[in-house]
Amino acid sequence: MIQHFLILKRTGVDIYKKSFGEIDMDETIMSGFFSAFFTFTQSLYEADLQDIDLGPYRILFEFVGKELILVIMFDRSDSILNVQQILIEIKNIIEIRYSDCIKKPFYRIEDFEGLPEIIDNLVLNTQTIDIGQDLKHKYLKIMDKLSANNEILDCVLITIEGIPLIMKGRKDFLDLIINQMDAFWKFKGIALDQIILNYEKRYNIFHRVNDDLILGVFIRRDTPIGPAISLIKEVATKIAKLYPK
Repeated sequence: MIQHFLILKRTGVDIYKKSFGEIDMDETIMSGFFSAFFTFTQSLYEADLQDIDLGPYRILFEFVGKELILVIMFDRSDSILNVQQILIEIKNIIEIRYSDCIKKPFYRIEDFEGLPEIIDNLVLNTQTIDIGQDLKHKYLKIMDKLSANNEILDCVLITIEGIPLIMKGRKDFLDLIINQMDAFWKFKGIALDQIILNYEKRYNIFHRVNDDLILGVFIRRDTPIGPAISLIKEVATKIAKLYPK
């Protein structure tokens, strides 16, 4: 779950803070810590920090203009893509609805009328894909046929937010896929449609079906990669054709 959300300036000054979880955090200390990190990465690498792993938690950052920084702290078990989408939505809202506010040299959260309620709504009411039972049954038949192939060990159909829709295999394979979802987020500026991992002559293949779905498949040892990819693309095409536009 999402634990904390902050809006702060690069100087470390808090604009807004809200706790959604049960863990205690001194936002003032954390703001100073983040500010020091931003200064360090800018001075050394001329780049901004994107994320931090902090034990069982993860912290993502999104930048609004030159001064504002959105910070969200969440459990490592949560989908990073889902959390990133929340940050992007909040950023877009600030840039569009409150463009005059962020141009001012000084501002407080009171200047962003209605923003705390918007943040609460986005964080607490995150929507996931509901494909309906009829479509899910059709997808299940496609996935059953795929998993029956002798070359396939495990397969899963998962949303881009990391929510499994249909799982045909072991949970550790699902965990692996969710961890690899980071790659789709890290390369958000590139049209990344497929990830292939090779481990002891086995292949894990993650194929983007469309903007909402990813198909993950674990291939048996020594299976030729070419035919495997062709099979996965064929299945992904069938799934995509059924997906509501």
